Amino acid sequence: MPTAAINGVDLYYELHGDSGEPLVLVHGYTGDISDWRHQIPEFSRTHRVLILDLRGHGRSQAPPDRSAYTVPQMSQDVEALAEHVGLDRYHLLGHSMGGAVVQEIAVRSPQKLLSLTLQDTAHRFNLNADPLIAAWRDLRFRLAETEGMAAVAAMEQPLPPPPHMPAERLEETKDRLSRMSVDAFIGSWNGLAAWEGTEGGAHNIETPTLIIYGDLDVPLLIKASLKLAQLIPDAAVEVIPETGHSPQWERPALFNAALRRFLEQVTASPLGQQLA
Repeated sequence: MPTAAINGVDLYYELHGDSGEPLVLVHGYTGDISDWRHQIPEFSRTHRVLILDLRGHGRSQAPPDRSAYTVPQMSQDVEALAEHVGLDRYHLLGHSMGGAVVQEIAVRSPQKLLSLTLQDTAHRFNLNADPLIAAWRDLRFRLAETEGMAAVAAMEQPLPPPPHMPAERLEETKDRLSRMSVDAFIGSWNGLAAWEGTEGGAHNIETPTLIIYGDLDVPLLIKASLKLAQLIPDAAVEVIPETGHSPQWERPALFNAALRRFLEQVTASPLGQQLA
């Protein structure tokens, strides 16, 4: 099982593909590398693909210190792991919380990126501002602390699943949530809520950027995706129809086609050829 000691935490990761430009995929809150199950066969044909479980997620180590799950810390983990496996420049994609993580890298280390893809994410997550979200958070945190993560996983979701999400995937995500560390569950949420965001720095991102989201995602994230498209100069936008928060799982063929179009355009551009 490939793990690397990164910033004092053992991170689980996988490398797929033998040649081509590197592509790094970063999952979201409570996710893991299985979020990219339908992307690995497609993109490992043409790219060297790095996937990882963020600290406290999947098979990576979960520090008991809940303050250790900040977005800047996770971004440093991703950047250090990419360097550890020998990636100098790479395409970078982040989903939801992973989108916050990769924005940090894009602002801090633009020289390392061939392209940036921001999927169903935001320039800032105001998770504690909405009273309904705050009440849902408090209930889940209380259950986690008193009854454990299995009770959290068994909670009824506030919204119905999108039309193309496989039922077996819903069960799989419940199972992995039930096995998540309480410290990581609470710490990561708090870290994301406290993230300062990139509204002040996104306009400086010169890396070729794609904003991609599902048209049935929550209105807050659709609005935030469109805001990112306004903030980042010349950002492209792709909307995946009839999908919610995880179009890479709900309609993977459409998602993969949109991502491949973007990556090929970047590689074929004069800047891409110069960087190759």
